Amino acid sequence: MSFDDGLDRQRAQVMRAVRHASDSWASAMRSHKLAPPDAGFAGRLGELAEAAATEQVAWEHAHAAGLLWRPVPGAEQAQPPYELRPGTGRRGPEELWERFDAAVATLNRAITGSSAADVADAFGEIAESAKALADAVAIEGEAAAQGAGARARGAA
Repeated sequence: MSFDDGLDRQRAQVMRAVRHASDSWASAMRSHKLAPPDAGFAGRLGELAEAAATEQVAWEHAHAAGLLWRPVPGAEQAQPPYELRPGTGRRGPEELWERFDAAVATLNRAITGSSAADVADAFGEIAESAKALADAVAIEGEAAAQGAGARARGAA
């Protein structure tokens, strides 16, 4: 086996990981596009965070293998699914949403270029901000459910 054979195998592995990560990301984004406003919001944010973290790792490996991101022209104007956009009544702390919005803008800029490292970093920012939001929204949901239960018991 030659050095080139090993490199080709490594790149093929990386590309499989990239495709898997891309599929996870697409699935997470679809869940937000098709979602009604419901209690599953925190879970969808958690899935988005996991998918972004998977993308981050895949693109870190791609960068290490010398692969480039294929630029997406015009991506700076891309918007996330409706329930993730500003001004739509998003649940959760505003400062975490501001962090998420900044991460989305960073990702949109990164994907217009070809740097796999920049794309990996941007997905990492999405992962961290979406995870923080998922946790905060879950806590808010639990508090609201406990408050509703206490009100119901008090009315009985």
